[in-house]
Amino acid sequence: MKQTVSNQMGSGQIALAEEIDTPLGIVNFLEKRNGISNYNPKSRYSVTELVGCQRKSLYKQLGVSQEELLGDTTLESMWATVRGDFLHQMTYAYKWREMDIEHYVPLKNGKVATVAGRLDMYDWKTKTIIDLKTTKFVRWQIKQGFLPKLEHILQLQCYNTMFSQYMPVENLNIVYADMTDIVTYKVQKRDLNDWINTRIQEIEDAKENNVMLCGETSALCKYCKYQTKCSEDGEGLTDKPLSTPKPKEHAIRGKQN
Repeated sequence: MKQTVSNQMGSGQIALAEEIDTPLGIVNFLEKRNGISNYNPKSRYSVTELVGCQRKSLYKQLGVSQEELLGDTTLESMWATVRGDFLHQMTYAYKWREMDIEHYVPLKNGKVATVAGRLDMYDWKTKTIIDLKTTKFVRWQIKQGFLPKLEHILQLQCYNTMFSQYMPVENLNIVYADMTDIVTYKVQKRDLNDWINTRIQEIEDAKENNVMLCGETSALCKYCKYQTKCSEDGEGLTDKPLSTPKPKEHAIRGKQN
């Protein structure tokens, strides 16, 4: 039985506190720690996926198995992962960091899709959203025109669209960092609500109508784990795939026997 704590004031009582349900976030955390999860990946997107290749998002929604990158276990690739973890410690520069959010998109079929995001840093004093991107050869990439990347700009503008509903946002900054340099760009604020809705609806329509979206090819394709699939589907990757389908479980067992 839930309780109410009250205080006698004059001729009546004033409620000071009332017992309510445990916050959903805590319940979800405890369920996950105990192996209980109602997570449904369908119609759920991350901001990173949304600003990336639409076909890649569609593959994920369809449950297409990821392939193995041919250079997955090179020393360079393993160091790149660890290097990113080291540099990401910079997010501790702000108290408001690693902030999660969910944005809901109504679909034509009456259902709702979810866009999940995680903001690296927020400076409450200047009302600035800050996103950290770790890479290598920052100055060289800038000189070559590779930075800032369009998908990084769109990602920040998505965060602005999502977070500005709950807290003031006046500035959007991308911070590029490698082991020797840190370079910051200020991004123009834009409301991408319509863009988000349209992009997700296109993926949902493709799922429902069994239609394959065109691949949005870029330099990031070489890191994609759907390269062979994308190449075979056409209107996507045209270079030699740098990932290969994983051996089927029964084939592996056959070799072992």
